[in-house]
Amino acid sequence: MTGPVRAVLFDLDGVLIDSYEAWFIVVNAAAAFLGRPEVSRDRFGSVWGQGISADLVNLYPGCTREEVESTYVRAMTQQASTIRVNPEAHTCLADLARRGIRRALVTNTQLGLARAILGATGLAAHFDDIEGARPGVREKPEPDLLLAALDALGVPAADALMIGDSRYDEEAAAAARVRFLHYDLKSGASLLAAIDAALASRTS
Repeated sequence: MTGPVRAVLFDLDGVLIDSYEAWFIVVNAAAAFLGRPEVSRDRFGSVWGQGISADLVNLYPGCTREEVESTYVRAMTQQASTIRVNPEAHTCLADLARRGIRRALVTNTQLGLARAILGATGLAAHFDDIEGARPGVREKPEPDLLLAALDALGVPAADALMIGDSRYDEEAAAAARVRFLHYDLKSGASLLAAIDAALASRTS
């Protein structure tokens, strides 16, 4: 893993956008609609980013994936105003494109909902590939989403960089043998600076 980076894989929540509060509202709206117990802030924090498959077990036992997905989509459409876009997101993605570096999104958010969020925020056009939760593809921390993105981009794992904010992202990157960069939007750190430093370390 010493060659130049040819592709950067991005997590969505916590990196490019901050939808933590939106999702806290959404999971509780889903719990109320599906007749499941209210999700406390502590409980939500412990499962944040785990993906819908784990949500089915931990938050909505007995419900189907289709029930939870449709409830999420319906609830999230009412939370667009609570989603904050990283102020450097557009610049970072455009800069990578100018450098000839491919860009993919790999998120545990359902694919349809992820595409809707990207469209609403204007980020969709920056990506060469978008991978989200869907039947037959295991969510992070499994490597499936990352491997699907690498296949779509035509880039080997050794030439890719994954940027994420959670242990699910880091474990998925390790399983896919992709270098990992931890970045958390809430920290206030610069995404531009973090990416520049990571790219420089791969060419030095």
